[in-house]
Amino acid sequence: MLAGSLLLGLSVMLVAVWLEYHDSILFVRLAKHSSSVDPVGGDASRFTEDRYRRVRRRWRMVIHGLLAICGGLMIGAGFAGLGAFWIAAWTAIAMLMLCIVGLAFCDAVRTHHHHSRILKESRDETRAEAVRQLARRDHE
Repeated sequence: MLAGSLLLGLSVMLVAVWLEYHDSILFVRLAKHSSSVDPVGGDASRFTEDRYRRVRRRWRMVIHGLLAICGGLMIGAGFAGLGAFWIAAWTAIAMLMLCIVGLAFCDAVRTHHHHSRILKESRDETRAEAVRQLARRDHE
């Protein structure tokens, strides 16, 4: 049981570290890209995009931290063996995993709303540009 808990705990912790590492690399890459390319919408669009990325990054750090805590609890439960701590640790792991799933769902909803807002702004901007072109063509 100790070997299984160690293997599982270390695997979960390594996944959490790997996710955090790749998420931080992606965050830095996107930040560099957004600072070098001026978005079509201007400052307001850049502000909402930066705010979305910061909030998403913060909540993903929380999720990765909870995963690492789960891994630590798995290792601790393995060392403690059967008993009260083992039961408490695995109960906490189950509750933390439910929290992680809930936070991931909230992140998916937040991302969906963000992309819907971007598409709406893009459609509105395209529509306004088409109206301007029609008005220009009517004046000629």
